[in-house]
Amino acid sequence: MKRLKVKNDFIFQKLFGEVKNKDILISFLNAVLELGESEKLSDIEVIDGTELKRDSLNDKLGILDIRARTVRGEQINIEVQLVNQYNMDKRTLFYWSKLFTEQLKEGQPYDELQKTIAINILDFNFIKVEKFSSIFHLWEDTNKDCKLTDVLEIRFLELPKFRKKQPDLSKPLERWMIFIEDSPEEVLEMAKKAEPAIARAEEILTKLGSFDEIRRYYEAREMAIHDEITRITGARAEGKLEGKLEGKLEGKLEGKTDLLIKQLSRRFGLLPVELQKKIGEADQYQLDLIAESIFDFKSADDTLKYLQ
Repeated sequence: MKRLKVKNDFIFQKLFGEVKNKDILISFLNAVLELGESEKLSDIEVIDGTELKRDSLNDKLGILDIRARTVRGEQINIEVQLVNQYNMDKRTLFYWSKLFTEQLKEGQPYDELQKTIAINILDFNFIKVEKFSSIFHLWEDTNKDCKLTDVLEIRFLELPKFRKKQPDLSKPLERWMIFIEDSPEEVLEMAKKAEPAIARAEEILTKLGSFDEIRRYYEAREMAIHDEITRITGARAEGKLEGKLEGKLEGKLEGKTDLLIKQLSRRFGLLPVELQKKIGEADQYQLDLIAESIFDFKSADDTLKYLQ
């Protein structure tokens, strides 16, 4: 039986977003957040309300994320994004801010707002750095040692960049990336031996694949993702083609306009600014008429009858 893709957001939520599997989520978060021994999470609250509804499986814009809260009150949101919709920066800030502000009830003081962490797992290149894992905070522009606050943390894990590197099995995060990716079986086996939570996650993944209903949801989500990628790719290609055609047409018009102004100036002297402006606003048809009649003009003003 073919292994289900962990990065399919429906499957990812089944593995990491269910309360009964929170030990898997804890291990994953300890790896992603690169926490020291004294800081490692030992417990976490998985927040309900982010499960994909049955009627949303084919919703191409549907969001399936995982929300959790640490014992310290820190808010964490994990989102898998397989389709580049070219808005990831604004998208992650929007969802981070929503999670951050929803902490406060009316009348509560601002100092009760807790650190909020957004983790984005992307199946496309986004951040302009070579490493696959990147972290963002709020720093002073000219003094990077000066952090405004620690409450904002946004992380990106870019799968295409990870695929290009030789994984380091001594690093917990890279072991989990091996599990999320479609890694060679022998490499996955090594990751499972090094991290018991990965071995348990693989067992659950295999079990999920044995249920017909789960596979139907999985396939529906795969189809929705494929359709969305096709739609966006087609739209961008069409936009580029239209842009090229418009650019060529604009370039031709501009060149013809300049040539006509030069020819009229040679015959009748420097043209008034207002007349030059009107010629510059003319369309292709008007410019062609002027070009055909230019040698019959008695003065530059004869141009005006073609510019009405």
